[in-house]
Amino acid sequence: MKKFLMLSAALVFSACSPPAERGAEAPDTPTPQVQACNSIAPDSARLVRIEEAPAVAAAASDLSGGPITPGVYDLTRAVRIGGATGWQDARSVALEVSEGESGVVFQWAGAAAGGEVDRWSAGFTDTPEPRISYTCGRIGEVEIGFTASADNLNLRIPDGADGALYLEFARRT
Repeated sequence: MKKFLMLSAALVFSACSPPAERGAEAPDTPTPQVQACNSIAPDSARLVRIEEAPAVAAAASDLSGGPITPGVYDLTRAVRIGGATGWQDARSVALEVSEGESGVVFQWAGAAAGGEVDRWSAGFTDTPEPRISYTCGRIGEVEIGFTASADNLNLRIPDGADGALYLEFARRT
């Protein structure tokens, strides 16, 4: 009889409890967010592969600078210098150059065909030596080489432990 009373009491208490929810979703957990450094869009019709051309790489070592015209530039050519890692597949890259209170800013956006966009932002200075200081998407400060004209911008940016990428850009019109 004692077992019967205990079982009856358990049934009474369980009848008073709210039913367990079935199929209830787990509480929302924050999803890691990728920081969007900029909103520049690379032109997917302008895919570029990295060339392995030592003669061009040697010529790229003497970049004389010049005034950079603000605007959006599209990558037209890329050359691997030394042991640069670079990218493997064809990519489209856009580089926006702007001037602000803190100086010249580079906004980079690059993507393989149909791939996720790689973005970074950096401050640029050309005195006493040309360099960029990454502010988003990458960390650090690196010396670069550059030459510029009204509609073209050529950059030599360190890539990997002992290499660089020589990049030629044409200004969008």
